[in-house]
Amino acid sequence: MISTRKDLPPVLEFGKSKPPSMNIEKVNARYRVKRLLYLGALLYVADIGNGKAVHLRDMRLMNYPLKVTFNVNRKAAEASWEGILKNVNNDVFSKSDVGIESSTPVVSDWGYIWGVPSWTSDDAGNANIQYPDNVGDLPDPWDTWDGCTPIAASMVLGYYISYPDKESIIDILHHTMNTNDDGVTMWWGYIDDGIDNFAEEYHRISGQTIPYDFDGSNDYYVSMDDVKRQIKTYGRPFVLSINGGPYGLTTGHSVAVVGFTEWKNLESGATWMYLTIHNTWYNGEEGVDSILFGDWTIAVATYVTANS
Repeated sequence: MISTRKDLPPVLEFGKSKPPSMNIEKVNARYRVKRLLYLGALLYVADIGNGKAVHLRDMRLMNYPLKVTFNVNRKAAEASWEGILKNVNNDVFSKSDVGIESSTPVVSDWGYIWGVPSWTSDDAGNANIQYPDNVGDLPDPWDTWDGCTPIAASMVLGYYISYPDKESIIDILHHTMNTNDDGVTMWWGYIDDGIDNFAEEYHRISGQTIPYDFDGSNDYYVSMDDVKRQIKTYGRPFVLSINGGPYGLTTGHSVAVVGFTEWKNLESGATWMYLTIHNTWYNGEEGVDSILFGDWTIAVATYVTANS
């Protein structure tokens, strides 16, 4: 996603997900589509009438219209554009001591955690099976969408444990986080509590013990330094829950953060950061996105410690 405005970063977002048009035929098979709509950022939907629309990335039903907001670090954006335009307008680039354009943004720091799973939930929903009998691959009593928050947290926990299977982890977190039947975790305070209670709940319903006791901690003032500390210093993936921003969701969205790349303008000293995230909608490389840090209205990070 490339910006045409100089008050926004030149590159707003990039990723490896399938284009939303891949799901149009699936929507047509289930609903009568009135029109296709682009609501901003990565929000592509099919209007099916009666105030409802289908999100073309994950096939979720959503209310329409939505109020979409967009926030960005204006100073960092302007500094980035200044560097690009200076190089374009100069016939001769001035070289710094390290042999690069002094105003060209460079990678000043980065970190990545290998081995964090990228997955989503595949089991069916709307079944006449009550929790905990549905835990695993059996259909769930709630809607087909387990919720982005339990799925994001399941990828973080899945980094530490190879069992139970992913569907069991997601189903248990759906329960411990009080996620509703529509897949929405109503209050962010349930995220860390749900992670705290996961191991005990798994033992309660299965009689088995996993090798870790997980501790979740919410950070309502997450900074770039906090990201670097969790990823590079501690080597801990974490859950990031945001309103607005790259996914255009005013209802909020949760992702698993697995890495970061920090950029710096050598001339102005301005820095900005892209987060490498698993977006909860797709498996494997198709679920990996890169989003600009701070490109949201509200955010809370849930850090996870695995105590053996």
